[in-house]
Amino acid sequence: SKGSGEPLKSVHGTPYWMAPEVINESGYGRKSDIWSIGCTVFEMATGKPPLATMNKLAAMFYIAVHKRLMPSLPKHCSDEAVDFVQLCLTR
Repeated sequence: SKGSGEPLKSVHGTPYWMAPEVINESGYGRKSDIWSIGCTVFEMATGKPPLATMNKLAAMFYIAVHKRLMPSLPKHCSDEAVDFVQLCLTR
């Protein structure tokens, strides 16, 4: 339950911002929030969420299966921003 420290397991969200544990229905908490922050910063820097070139189902499959293979920010972004987003989008 909320506040008990138990991970939540219902699936909600927009596919491009869904954390791997949400897609896999393995329970989620703060890690999922950090993933979403990474996706939000990525979109702020590029105008599109990570994997926006894929259809929603393909993006969900990609997120669920691949580890550490999320797209990087463009070269015009600072090294700190690139590192921050990569850390947020690492399982």
